[in-house]
Amino acid sequence: MQPRGLHRFAAVLNRSIEYACGILLGIMTLTVLVGVIFRYVFLSPLGWTEELSRYLMIWTASLAISVGIYRGEHIGLTFVPDRIQGKVAAFILAFGIDLLVFGFLFVLLYFSIPMVQQGKMQIAQSLPVTMVLPTLSIPVSMFLALVQLSIKIFLSLSGKGIGLEEKTHVDI
Repeated sequence: MQPRGLHRFAAVLNRSIEYACGILLGIMTLTVLVGVIFRYVFLSPLGWTEELSRYLMIWTASLAISVGIYRGEHIGLTFVPDRIQGKVAAFILAFGIDLLVFGFLFVLLYFSIPMVQQGKMQIAQSLPVTMVLPTLSIPVSMFLALVQLSIKIFLSLSGKGIGLEEKTHVDI
């Protein structure tokens, strides 16, 4: 696949994940609002709203990992990269960091698959679902993050750009 095609694929994948996160966040907000209304207005709390909103939050935050990779906006310590002189040294450091992140995401993906398989045996406390659906957020999200990071690394090595989008830094 050509670098241009990879850029386009990464952008479409990112946009799809952003929409999914937006939808999940909206559903989570409505769920919390329904829970609050039933608890404090009708004085009849619904037990499932807290659990559903928790699972939706986990899915949203997990999916957002790949969005952060695509945009280059994950939090990080920059005191070492800021002191690196020269483009080659900065590239090597960035590549090394990307490889460490890749390894970390791969380990999470690898060990989350048995967790999902064990979830078949467990039922959620207040929702009539097995824990497969909540635990599936980790392997799905790690896979998507690995895809985005792989594209970023490939484009970086091919000289077509370090990041997929312009990186923004916020110093605090």
